[in-house]
Amino acid sequence: MPESDFGNPEAFFARYVGRDGGVPKNPVLIRETLAVLRDPACSAQDLVHVLEKEPAVSSKVLKAANSVFYGTPRSITSLKAAIVRLGNHNISRIALSASLAGGEGPLWGDFWRHSIAVGLLSRHIAQFTGTYTQQEMEELFSMGLLHDLGAMIELDSGEFKRVERTIEAGPHTLSEAENLVFGFDHGRLGKHVSEQWNFPGDLVAAIGCHHQPEQNPEFYKKTIVVHLADLVCHGFQIVSLPGEAPPPTQDAYLEELNLPVEQLVIFGEWLLQQKDEIDAFGDLMRDASS
Repeated sequence: MPESDFGNPEAFFARYVGRDGGVPKNPVLIRETLAVLRDPACSAQDLVHVLEKEPAVSSKVLKAANSVFYGTPRSITSLKAAIVRLGNHNISRIALSASLAGGEGPLWGDFWRHSIAVGLLSRHIAQFTGTYTQQEMEELFSMGLLHDLGAMIELDSGEFKRVERTIEAGPHTLSEAENLVFGFDHGRLGKHVSEQWNFPGDLVAAIGCHHQPEQNPEFYKKTIVVHLADLVCHGFQIVSLPGEAPPPTQDAYLEELNLPVEQLVIFGEWLLQQKDEIDAFGDLMRDASS
């Protein structure tokens, strides 16, 4: 990494997207898929119109729809059939992830396991509190799924090995290791990218501030949900990197949602019951580029 990029996520991203194969694949497609994920009135045909603009993503959606993960009894050959069978939200989560999936290998599998776990648990926490609508719960799912966008870009950049080695020599949180290596962490990088891509404000907050929700007062409570989901995943060792220390937290976050600390353990136990789905999704997205 050039010295001029140290502490400068904007320069890092500008250099990275300038080379062949770098992210983004198609920010417009990602935004449109997000809009579908958040629209309860969207029809299967509406989603077909979005996905058919990107044949590479469409093929990954069909591959996923025919995978053991979803247990489909017969081969699915059309996008509409896949959507009808699996539903808008399942297809949208696959499309979102496939639009961003960067490569193969165990680390990518671990990254997507962590991401889907945070998404599932964010929605579950929101449901548990009883203060969110169904639409808001789906928004929180997408916030959890994409919260580590910055880490994904670092991973896909080819410059992540130094972060791995720093964590191995730790103990360090992911953010601490990134700051030592890059001079910024995945939150700062992800915030810059999500703003460049014109993501919704609550999603920008989750990506940029999930370790410090108070940095975005407008979406403070929703970002706390993602923060706590992320924290529980670390506590139950559903992490992107082995040996990664848990992120810091505050009692104020639990108080804001009126949750006792013991509830985090119960959330973690619920998460372990989703292990098959989490593992299958991680394997699926690890192989999404093949």
